[in-house]
Amino acid sequence: MPYIGGTPEVQNFIKKYKASGHLIDPYSDEWITQVANRAENNEINYESDSDTYASFDEEYGKDYRNHLLIVYVDIYNKELIEDLKNIYQPLKYIFDEQGSTFGTHKPDFLFINLATKQILCVGLGRKNRLLQFDAARYAAGKHEPQINVLQDGTSSNFDSKYVAKFTALDHDRIISGLVYSLKILGDYLLEWDHLNFYPEIVSAEPNDEGLYVFEDDRKPVDQAGLDALIVASETSGTYMSKSIEAIQVFFPKAEVADLNPEDY
Repeated sequence: MPYIGGTPEVQNFIKKYKASGHLIDPYSDEWITQVANRAENNEINYESDSDTYASFDEEYGKDYRNHLLIVYVDIYNKELIEDLKNIYQPLKYIFDEQGSTFGTHKPDFLFINLATKQILCVGLGRKNRLLQFDAARYAAGKHEPQINVLQDGTSSNFDSKYVAKFTALDHDRIISGLVYSLKILGDYLLEWDHLNFYPEIVSAEPNDEGLYVFEDDRKPVDQAGLDALIVASETSGTYMSKSIEAIQVFFPKAEVADLNPEDY
């Protein structure tokens, strides 16, 4: 079901930002071929390939094809932000709004479901927690509850009907996979900040009391304490690397620094 409607402005937006790498059509033959080639060349780690989607075609039919667009909202790309605001009024409200439920935090990704005519906004907000909300519903003042793609339906703020409808054609679980990667990135960005540990800020050798001294005002630690800090720091770095690599399967331009709201 290729997207053939919309205004000329919308069509031009899709063409422009597909070319720039900020917008993908993940259930298109074009994108599937590109991602399969990158995986074969060991550029990315991604299991789904052309055979995966051929099996979806056989099992579900082709209604799911081309039903989903995803936009990476590079907050530093002012032209992209202005173009988004110009093509859809609720996005103007979201990107211009200050100081309400989400304050100055803006979505990092827009999931545009062409079949249901809904836009799901997802990003990292305060303390790197996930923001998940429907664009039209949020702009209409219905800020709560948030949409929680990753819950199992038992949470009080989980709109299970919305998620079931929105993801009905997402047979490769692209939405939940990308949102989960962003969540993990946020979790370990927060952990990394709390650790605030860098090898250069600790003494190379223990003092006379067997303690390692830091350049900042934190308490000295013994060898076990230092080892724990090193392990925790390495673990955080590993998970941050894995999560951004999973995001870069879809958007190679995305970087940790650009997704980190630095609001702890």
